[in-house]
Amino acid sequence: MIGPIGITLKEAEDHFDFIIGLTDSQHVCWKITREDKKSVMLVPVNEISPISDDLQDDVEEFRKSFLEKVGVGLTENE
Repeated sequence: MIGPIGITLKEAEDHFDFIIGLTDSQHVCWKITREDKKSVMLVPVNEISPISDDLQDDVEEFRKSFLEKVGVGLTENE
């Protein structure tokens, strides 16, 4: 991740598409400061795909099987 790079609100408004492009493609962070000196951050967010139901079911079955093999009792709720 690169930055944060400090810019003014006016600069962010004038070059918004460029800034968003760099944020996405190069993982650049920006600190955008208003005239009243208050600031916000513009940062890239890594999207994480949800785990499929099939995989979650497989993991739960493995967990139950493993716990049974090592002798750990399961409660009725599990």
